[in-house]
Amino acid sequence: MANKSPQKFVTTALSLNWPSTCGRPAILPAVMSRIVNGEPARAHSWPWQVSMQVWPASRPEPVFMHTCGGTLIHKNWVLTAAHCFINYADELQRWQMCLGKHNLTHTEPSQQCFNVSGIYRHEDFKYPTMPTVEFDIALVRLDGEVITSDEIAYACLPSEEEILAKGKMCYATGWGDETGEALNQVALPVIPYETCKKADYWWFQVKTSMICCGYTLPDELKSVCKGDSGGPLVCQDTPEGPWEVHGITSFGPIGCIMNKKPSVFTRSSAYLPWMKNVIQRDIYNQNSMTPPGLNWPTLLKNPIW
Repeated sequence: MANKSPQKFVTTALSLNWPSTCGRPAILPAVMSRIVNGEPARAHSWPWQVSMQVWPASRPEPVFMHTCGGTLIHKNWVLTAAHCFINYADELQRWQMCLGKHNLTHTEPSQQCFNVSGIYRHEDFKYPTMPTVEFDIALVRLDGEVITSDEIAYACLPSEEEILAKGKMCYATGWGDETGEALNQVALPVIPYETCKKADYWWFQVKTSMICCGYTLPDELKSVCKGDSGGPLVCQDTPEGPWEVHGITSFGPIGCIMNKKPSVFTRSSAYLPWMKNVIQRDIYNQNSMTPPGLNWPTLLKNPIW
């Protein structure tokens, strides 16, 4: 589709009000360069990037600090990683989601920060109890509605179970372990599952519900770092197509870069039914008179209705 448009649907009581457009930044990202280890992004060129900020228990007064990234997919919802909520998952007051950010060191006119009304981690996420970071996905419900702008917009979702081709170039964004002065971006090619599951790569730790991205030659190594956890991996089907959030930054080697240890992302196309159920349940809980089983008009490339 040349443009992602909202799907038409009917429910008995409410509309889910999905974005009319997605994946098309008003400020175009600079995606032609190939700087090793990433580079500062053009300000606000990845307008779905979220700074997830936490108020640590060590601070008696409310002081929010960037801890993870996220992706804006709906006026009420942020997509991120479950492991970002190993701490404080049940303390909603300790979280805020900031949109329209480029520089984390000061307040920007473009930013909107929201409190959180719900954190939904995948129920099968068991890390660190289990040695694998499987089911590393979460949805965060904002306590208000996002007002879009040139600096704040939505990423598209991929088609259900869509698999990226070997070598497909995608972009990961985040503030990483740097100073937070500017959002960073890094171009990463897709590494096939059959390669990534080899014993000298990630072996049993990588699953089919994950995406591996990076380079195989030591002098080409690029990766994402700790502060990028939960942030987006976005790709285009065509050079003129909308940007889709195919991955959620999940794990990688300590120190960020290591030969045959590419960055690993939760594959969002594997979890579209789970997202549907979470949002349906949340809507149902807030509208107790609404019958369950509502159609969920996801931002899919190939809607079936």
